[in-house]
Amino acid sequence: MIINKHLENFQNNIQFNFKNKDNLLKALIHPSFIKDKKILKVNLINEFERLEFLGDRVLGIVIAFLIFDKYKNFNEGSLTQKLSYLVQKDFLYKIALEIKIDKILKYSHKKNSARMNTSILADSVESLIGSIYIDSGYNSVFKFIKNIWEPYLDLEASNEQDSKTKLQEISQHKYKILPEYKLIKKEGRSHSPLFTVSLKVLKLKLIKATGQSKKEAEKNAAKIALNILNEKKIN
Repeated sequence: MIINKHLENFQNNIQFNFKNKDNLLKALIHPSFIKDKKILKVNLINEFERLEFLGDRVLGIVIAFLIFDKYKNFNEGSLTQKLSYLVQKDFLYKIALEIKIDKILKYSHKKNSARMNTSILADSVESLIGSIYIDSGYNSVFKFIKNIWEPYLDLEASNEQDSKTKLQEISQHKYKILPEYKLIKKEGRSHSPLFTVSLKVLKLKLIKATGQSKKEAEKNAAKIALNILNEKKIN
């Protein structure tokens, strides 16, 4: 299904060699591919999702420790904000492209929006992290995560003003009103939900955006609004 040469190239790219290649394969076959190809292996579907679940937790604890150790003077709120930034879906999608998991991951492209593909690739990073933990333990997965995330731990480079705060300031300054966010729907699995919100602000058309949490979805909507305002030169 996945050529051995491609597996070797991928392992070289992420600078980690699996002791058991089956652990890697389980992280590289998304449930959508199995269903699309009508492969009758329910255990493969379960394994990806189980690894994703585990990887999400492992990533959280490793990143939490890295920023806790690096930023001695940060309070809980600052640490939480930084953690959320580094583990959100959009950031994981960025990591997925960086390690080129999109070149080897088996998943169905049918009927999937760009946003859904983003979610799938983000999930695959968590699944990969879970598989590394199962394959070689905490020390190995800690080293893997640190190696990839460390360049992004510099708060000055990534902690730009919160998009919601910036949009609120513009809206209040221009029209003395606040942006209006509304939750439209919540879908997906309990450990990996997808929230959709709408945003009404200034005189823009109704904006919709998604996120792994309601807060993240609202921030994404605010970012879209800010981009539109920048194009219209309203700031």
